[in-house]
Amino acid sequence: MQTFQLLPRKSVLLGITLVAFFVVLFRLYGDVPVEYYRNLSPDEGALPDVQVQNDKPQPGYFKAQPEWDWKVPPRARGWEGYAKSPRNRDVVVLTASDGGGHNSAIPNVLQRVLGDRKNYCDKHGYTNLWLNTSRYDIGAAHRTWSKIPAVAEAFYLYPEAEWVWLIDTDIIIMTPEYDLVEQILSPNAIKRGLMRGTPILDGQLKKNPTNISTPDEFRVEDIDILITQDHQSVNTGSTFFRRTAFTRYLLEIMTDYKMLMGSEHPGAEQDALKHLMLEHPLVRKHVGIYPQRKFNAYVQGGDNMGYRDGDLLVHFAGCWVGGKCQEWFEQFWEKKGHTDKWRPEGSQ
Repeated sequence: MQTFQLLPRKSVLLGITLVAFFVVLFRLYGDVPVEYYRNLSPDEGALPDVQVQNDKPQPGYFKAQPEWDWKVPPRARGWEGYAKSPRNRDVVVLTASDGGGHNSAIPNVLQRVLGDRKNYCDKHGYTNLWLNTSRYDIGAAHRTWSKIPAVAEAFYLYPEAEWVWLIDTDIIIMTPEYDLVEQILSPNAIKRGLMRGTPILDGQLKKNPTNISTPDEFRVEDIDILITQDHQSVNTGSTFFRRTAFTRYLLEIMTDYKMLMGSEHPGAEQDALKHLMLEHPLVRKHVGIYPQRKFNAYVQGGDNMGYRDGDLLVHFAGCWVGGKCQEWFEQFWEKKGHTDKWRPEGSQ
């Protein structure tokens, strides 16, 4: 007691103040979600806004433009690959569309989904990007090929972005709480989620199966493209691309005008990717296939294909065949974000 009384009053007050400060500080850190520390480092925030020339056509063929020459960091240039969970800010959600095509049957579809995706990205810290595909000179190829130069431009515009999620206009994000990194993009998610030894389908060969499957074993470090397949084959309506040398290589060979892009392929870029996967073990090594509903559920179908409560999204692929695009879109638009029991497992 005497020792305490001998201490200067100012020193005692200073000590009490410091103790109180650290108590408040640690209490504050304890209240901050752990995801904050996983995805952000000091002085890091959202990726900076970029100038997008959506109203200005490129001056020539897309492969001659600087946007096609996007860069790859040293760790992603070699064949050994790498495994790393991206920060949320390094995930670009790309809508590559001019609002036309079959989707135009849905009133204001482009404006509606862009607003909805902005809200989703703002919620998680992803980067939302729209690129007008009418800007790209792709020769006489089918218009859907213009999604490929859009992927390249997304990497060019955001040089720190690690993953680009190419998502078609006719898709509604149904579960806004869904975490892309935790559920799809992290090494752990890829390791536990990819389909092993799964036949790669070709709808043109119904009576003659390809007899080619995804690898029984794979290295997470090698996976650079994430995709799903339906009852026909791979579907590129919802595809993840990682910034690596292999992805650059794949985009280059997919758009070989003489062999693939300019040829008669009913499925355009989907057929090109399917062809490369079937013909080249190297491509199969780097393209991972998730179960379809992971990020490409359809309106119709059984539990393997059709949307069920809690799925990330619903894709209106083929809705134009029966003239159902607007009807289906409005039905699901009213239910986005729902938490009630609507389409449970086992429903038709």
